[in-house]
Amino acid sequence: MLSRERIAAERLLCRVLVAAAVFFAAAWLIPQVWDKLSPFLIAIPIAAMLQPVIRFFDRRLKVRRGITSLVLVLLLLALTYFFLRWLVSILIETASQVVAGSDESIITTAVRSVNGAIDSIKDMISWENLGPGVQSSVERSVSGLTDAIQKWGLALASGLFNLLTSLPYFVIYTSFLAMALFFISRDYDDIRSYLPGGKRWRQDSNTARLTRSAIRSLAGYMRVQGTFSAMVLVVSLIYLHSFRFDYASAIAVLAGFMELIPMIGSGLLYILMGIIFLLTGNTPGGVQILLLTGFLQLVRRLLEPKLVSNSIGITPLESLIGMFAGLRFGGILGLIGGPVMMSVIVGALRGPAYDSLRDDLRCLREYFRRRWHEEPVPGPSGEPGSPPESPEDQPH
Repeated sequence: MLSRERIAAERLLCRVLVAAAVFFAAAWLIPQVWDKLSPFLIAIPIAAMLQPVIRFFDRRLKVRRGITSLVLVLLLLALTYFFLRWLVSILIETASQVVAGSDESIITTAVRSVNGAIDSIKDMISWENLGPGVQSSVERSVSGLTDAIQKWGLALASGLFNLLTSLPYFVIYTSFLAMALFFISRDYDDIRSYLPGGKRWRQDSNTARLTRSAIRSLAGYMRVQGTFSAMVLVVSLIYLHSFRFDYASAIAVLAGFMELIPMIGSGLLYILMGIIFLLTGNTPGGVQILLLTGFLQLVRRLLEPKLVSNSIGITPLESLIGMFAGLRFGGILGLIGGPVMMSVIVGALRGPAYDSLRDDLRCLREYFRRRWHEEPVPGPSGEPGSPPESPEDQPH
């Protein structure tokens, strides 16, 4: 008969092997499923958000679910059309500014600003008194920086034009998404019953708990990041246009995009801009940019802890650990998904799903503690650990 400790060890080993197999299978399977079925996967959470409105019209006003779903989908398409029309106009303006004439392009302006800032630094540190080795090293660094800015600008222009040329595919993709959203919204209750947490699933199963935790964490995290990104975009557009900054729309779009990247945000862009403005003698512009980023960072620091804790349910330290681990494993996407995975792990460990795992770990801990701390049994000779005498050697 197997001992309790051996059963616990074998059970833990099986769980580790299953978890590793699931991890590697998911790493291969998730990108494949997303590539082939992304419109339908996107439609499911959107349909879930539309259900309160659909149920209200169905139960209170006696409007059929199909009609309400169709009206809501058409309304979302109209809102998407006007938003994309506005966004495309900004992208076209930004692309034209990036590849404008040599004296007016964003690339030339950025390179000129960096060179002006470097000249100001040279004046402040007595450039002539530095050794030739230091001067050549700084000049090489500046040259590398300007080359990087030019390459980044060309890559940005190429990406914007590729985005504009991909609009036909986007229209086809949106058509499939709209049709999927209509059918899933109309038949949501029946489809939901097959998903984890639905009527056809055990509500207390481990899979249902983990799936609900992952979906709730991911939705909450994306909602928080999207809220701050939209706030930065709108506030930057109004602020930069009010003070008549050059390339205000392009800067605002870039700041809104950078705000989606955790631990970086729009602050990096605006702080660099403010420093360059101050070094080049544009003190009012530098102060205005630094005031803008100070306001945005203050609002984020005041609202983020509450929003993140309510949406994801983990502490700032746990979120930070998830960000760094995700960055090491998956780059920028891992940086975004790390807190979500940390939320799922913390929720699983706090909940009843892993009670048996904790029992097995406790059993093994107690076993090794007893084994390593037990006193050796003294032999008949009085020496600890000496073997006992055989029956023939014992006195009669």
